[in-house]
Amino acid sequence: MNAAAASERWLPGDRLPDVRLRAHDGSSQTLHAEFAGAPLWLATPVDEAAARALPTPPAGVVALCVGADAALPPPAPWQAFTADTRWCAALGCGLLWQADANLRLQACHALPLTVAPMPPAAAPALSPTQTGLIAPILQVPDVFEPELCAALIRHLEIDCGGGDVSAVLVLEDGQQRLQVDPSIKQRREVIPRDPALEARMHERLMRRALPEIARVFNFEVRRRDPFKLLAYPQGAGYFRAHRDNETPDVAHRRFALSVNLNQGDYEGGEFRYPEFGLSRFSPVTGAALVFSCSMLHEVLPVERGTRYAMTTFLA
Repeated sequence: MNAAAASERWLPGDRLPDVRLRAHDGSSQTLHAEFAGAPLWLATPVDEAAARALPTPPAGVVALCVGADAALPPPAPWQAFTADTRWCAALGCGLLWQADANLRLQACHALPLTVAPMPPAAAPALSPTQTGLIAPILQVPDVFEPELCAALIRHLEIDCGGGDVSAVLVLEDGQQRLQVDPSIKQRREVIPRDPALEARMHERLMRRALPEIARVFNFEVRRRDPFKLLAYPQGAGYFRAHRDNETPDVAHRRFALSVNLNQGDYEGGEFRYPEFGLSRFSPVTGAALVFSCSMLHEVLPVERGTRYAMTTFLA
């Protein structure tokens, strides 16, 4: 277990670090090896009475009761375990956590509960034809909280005066220079000017996005380009198909990371990866889209409203 990960209380959006769970009979198993792959309820009752009063989980949900005493008798199908005290302290006491099949915390409820929490609606499975054409991308939900997303939009529009028109780097007569080129892209952008906001963004990437990139792509991020806040306005927001590491100044880039800040407040503006079919991708507010910088991709024109996003590049 990563001790640093348990140095503070976990929040919705965090993925649970691995831990060894010990049962009353002395047997043990690890969280990631045994309990990933299905929705999870994780309860930390304060006493035996609270353990007995735990609600019955829905079918298909794994229910674990974790605390200092594995002999607490929760009702079936709950399973009781003890775990590392720091790990338990980061969960908190007297709570019921809901986590997804990727062991990412989703919601927290104080015990006792009079009504069992409803499980999130499952996403429909893709057909074989759809999976055959799906782009090799990673979506990480809840990287930024809604409040942080709203603060970044205010920072762009108010503190930074709406940002500047985005330019592209061109090579002329052996010299590189920036110029606005509507045939390539139209958007407004700015590098954040508030150190506190930038620190919050960095901390969220470190605890939520980078561990997923390491696990899914087997890649350890050691470098990050500056954050950019983006605005794609109605009728004037798009980025034609391109790759993010084709010129010498950006050849170091390995992965692009983009966080939607206001999904649902606009139409259009989806990502598309033409080499992998016609599917469109528009993550929910606060979710990150991560993909290789060598993949051809585009941001389709915004048809209504303004799409706000944060982007950076990782190496």
